[in-house]
Amino acid sequence: MQTLPRSCQTKTRLKLVTMAKIFVYQGYTSFFVALNVFLSVIATIGNLLILIALRKVTSINPPTKLLFQCLAATDLCVGLIEQPLFVILLLTDFCSPTALHYVSYVYKGLSFILCGVSMMTAAAISLDRLLALMLGLSYKLTVSVKRVRKVVIVFWLGSFSVGLSYCVGLHTIADGTAFVFIVLSIFTSVFSFTKIALKLRQQQAQVQQRVEQEQVNGGEIPLNIERYKKMVHSVALLQMALIVCYMPLTFVLLSRLVTQRDEEQLLHFCAVTVLLMNSSVNPILYCWRIREVKKEVKNTLKEICQRCST
Repeated sequence: MQTLPRSCQTKTRLKLVTMAKIFVYQGYTSFFVALNVFLSVIATIGNLLILIALRKVTSINPPTKLLFQCLAATDLCVGLIEQPLFVILLLTDFCSPTALHYVSYVYKGLSFILCGVSMMTAAAISLDRLLALMLGLSYKLTVSVKRVRKVVIVFWLGSFSVGLSYCVGLHTIADGTAFVFIVLSIFTSVFSFTKIALKLRQQQAQVQQRVEQEQVNGGEIPLNIERYKKMVHSVALLQMALIVCYMPLTFVLLSRLVTQRDEEQLLHFCAVTVLLMNSSVNPILYCWRIREVKKEVKNTLKEICQRCST
């Protein structure tokens, strides 16, 4: 029986290995494309409903509601713009190299902007809840819509500068700044929730007594403890979901900064998909934890169904 020369056998093995790698790559690429298209639709529809519902809800403090609206708006941009761009980058076989180059820069710059705004807004919401507990009656005078709007503008400008620095080629500076933003945001949130938990344990009786005294005297009630606790739990769940979804990409950024090398492609796909999934999870958490938002979302869906049926 005639056998192939050793060089031919080596070439055959290399060809088989290459074909296997291509098959595996196409397999997990197709999976991530389908998953991100699905998550993009969920994020777009869900956050549109949340924004409509937040406009109608009057029981949430206006400054806190503005922060919620900012977070929902960034999630909407993720589902409407960033996630479709990521899908385009996955479909490399259907795009020209020049188009992929520009799409890649727009996608990565937009990622820095939206991720930065999301992280800092979530941290601001947790800090807002801490101020509501610490300031009491003076909270409404200190934390106004005008001041919160200025803070949100600073968030957008700061995140835009990081995204722009990446687009002009300052990749290490952008990665380092983004990592610092993420760490500071997580630290702020953890500090705020820890302080809230300790303060509630130590002063719940005194605050409740103060509430009763204000009610007797006919003054303004500084804080509704039960309602405050529900809102804090809702914010904590949103923050926890955001941290869990952002942690894989945080480790990827840290690894890239330390090793100065790009990560494995499959690892990158997983980290980005988990991060983008946060924009689809948040609307579910809004409806689950905030009763007023859930009610308005239901009413909006009923109105849409009635209009479609007529």
